Amino acid sequence: MSSIYQKIAELLRVQETFAVATIVNYRGSVPRQIAKMIITKDQKTYGTIGGGCVEGQVVEEAILMLKQGVKGVIVKSYDLVEEEFGGVGMNCGGKIDVSIEIAEPDPKLIIIGSGHLSSAIAKLAQLLGFEITVIDPLATKDRFPESTIVVPDFPETNLPNMHISSNTYIVIVTRHKDDLPALRTALNTKAGYIGLIGSRRRVLQAFHILLREGITQQQVNRVNAPVGLDIGAETPEEIAVSIMAEIVQRRRLGISGSAEPMKVDASSLEAASTPNVKM
Repeated sequence: MSSIYQKIAELLRVQETFAVATIVNYRGSVPRQIAKMIITKDQKTYGTIGGGCVEGQVVEEAILMLKQGVKGVIVKSYDLVEEEFGGVGMNCGGKIDVSIEIAEPDPKLIIIGSGHLSSAIAKLAQLLGFEITVIDPLATKDRFPESTIVVPDFPETNLPNMHISSNTYIVIVTRHKDDLPALRTALNTKAGYIGLIGSRRRVLQAFHILLREGITQQQVNRVNAPVGLDIGAETPEEIAVSIMAEIVQRRRLGISGSAEPMKVDASSLEAASTPNVKM
């Protein structure tokens, strides 16, 4: 069992999302009473919950959950009898309950830049459960939350050596002369999100230069710029809220997600449906 936990730690370390199947209850004759199994997105498995048809069904269920982006845990019951008797095609005669849990690594946020805005973003990101790395030649540890990894160097030197996956979010909030080197490097990673701060004019200038250099339109389209949701933000703290709101939106809703108020329109209720209230 210890090897299973080692594999879980390894997959989380490399930012992979996967499923863990665990026998949580059993009745009667079963091949395994206590067991765990890992299922990855590419259908690899580690460990076993007893083999046979039941294991195949658990793998199918886990893969479906991973593809659909299901969060949390489900519990499924399996009768280990022949299919003609409503089972999974096994003749053990017992029954097992299996929990299938989706395990996600903590999202990783890389902030390129170390000014007041970077500090505000890091503090908010920590509250949201992100692993934070700040990269900037002028970065100092005292400006950021204690758990933040601070790299006082240029992004083009460090980003290529970091493990960056679709669960990594990169925000570029540098002194503007450093925007292009940071963007070029970020676009060569597998980051799930790349954001760049700046006015629309400055952003378009940066895009124009990148396109002239041979970077494709498809690559440039990966950049979210100007970064953040339009909430009328002005202070570094408000802008940090705008940026992290967009990142949470991307993480939870995907690229097609849109941020709309959740307010219910009470005026759309028919008068007849309104209860009589005596004042």
